[in-house]
Amino acid sequence: MAITATGYRNRLLEEAPALGIQVSKKQAEKIGIRIARRIESQMVELDFYEALRIMGIISDPTARDAVRNMEAAA
Repeated sequence: MAITATGYRNRLLEEAPALGIQVSKKQAEKIGIRIARRIESQMVELDFYEALRIMGIISDPTARDAVRNMEAAA
C-alpha cells in the first residue's frame, strides 16, 4: 500500500526538526504532494513473464516466445 501525500507531509514534519531543517506545514504539504505524484508515476505493474525477463531468468522478448521456448525445453 502506497503512502499518501498526507503521510509524506506528516513524515516530513516529524523528521525535519531532527535534521535541523525548518519546514512550514504549507511547504511540507507541497513537497508531500510532489513526492506522492512522482512515486505514483514510477510504479509499474509487471506481468509474470516481464518480471522473469527483468530478473534474467528468461531472455525472451515476449511472453509467447517464453512459453514456446519453455515448452520446447521440456
